[in-house]
Amino acid sequence: MAFHEVRFPENISRGARGGPERRTQVVELGSGDEERNASWADSRRRYDVSYGIRRADDLAAVVAFFEARGGRLHGFRFKDWADWKSCLPSGTPAATDQLLGTGDGSTTDFALVKHYASGAQSWPRPRPCSPASMAMPPRVSMTAQRTSGP
Repeated sequence: MAFHEVRFPENISRGARGGPERRTQVVELGSGDEERNASWADSRRRYDVSYGIRRADDLAAVVAFFEARGGRLHGFRFKDWADWKSCLPSGTPAATDQLLGTGDGSTTDFALVKHYASGAQSWPRPRPCSPASMAMPPRVSMTAQRTSGP
């Protein structure tokens, strides 16, 4: 997959509407039961950015961004303003928000993951970020590593 390491303009993405979607087929059987199949292992995000376009200059920026990506040819970064923190949107991020791994005294690289939980179910979402440092509790420092795709 082709990917450009560039972020969609944040002043426009702030007004966008959208969020995660999954591809799941539900087959209704003759008995009335259902069988479900998830075609995608992970969710994708889909947004309508027209809500963030306020001026002609915003539209020009979107057109330029689109053309520079070759339309849909290249992926890019997009800030989801409802899900861009390791904590709830109203919270302040902390080093203890997400469990990244258990230290063994020698491992220094851990995948950056955000966990989504509801009841007994949990889903880990690898965070595809460029290497970044995050301050951890006293005397602990960790470097985040890119784990997979955009």
